[in-house]
Amino acid sequence: MTTILALIEAGKTQKEIAEQLGIPVGRLRYQLTNYRKSHAPRTQSSAPPEVDDYALLDERYELDRLVAMPRDAESLYVYWELTPELIRMVESHFGCSWSVLPKRLRVYDVSFVHFKGDNFNRYWDFDVTQEANNWFVNGVAPACSYVIDYGTVALDGRFITLLRSNSVQTPPREEQREGESRWVRMEVSQAAEPQAAWQPLFNGYSLSPAQADLE
Repeated sequence: MTTILALIEAGKTQKEIAEQLGIPVGRLRYQLTNYRKSHAPRTQSSAPPEVDDYALLDERYELDRLVAMPRDAESLYVYWELTPELIRMVESHFGCSWSVLPKRLRVYDVSFVHFKGDNFNRYWDFDVTQEANNWFVNGVAPACSYVIDYGTVALDGRFITLLRSNSVQTPPREEQREGESRWVRMEVSQAAEPQAAWQPLFNGYSLSPAQADLE
């Protein structure tokens, strides 16, 4: 375990560590999970984690993914990961460095909707910082369902979806005491995934001229 921790400290990914040690990635993750559980500080408090602890929810698995969680009745927490392969694909498509492309989240209100990618009640966009891999989404409504896209913006203003989250539902407001901000049990259903269709040729959802602009 000492060797694994030293390699993590050196900035190695789980995939690189597993290859170097000659063990399956799944076995490495299992060892890390058990280690973290055994060394987690014991506390009697049931309070939600502080902001600095939210990063613990985001373990990198070398997958393209965007995960949404209800934080309370009026806010969500989302985190994401893009593999180097996807980033290189985006850079090749736009002909520029990943670092110069704007990064944006699009929030779809899909309450009482079987979301298929182009049917929703409303949506809104906001920019996130270049280095961010997690964000709080405020201004959502209690007892409503949301799907979130992470993407960039083309020169003509089109939003280009790169990742799509699960569908997540906020709890009713009455389940939360006034002034209280707390984590709630995550209710997840699978959202429509754009990656499977467009990833091989990078010409599917949001990149096809026929479907590029939902606005």
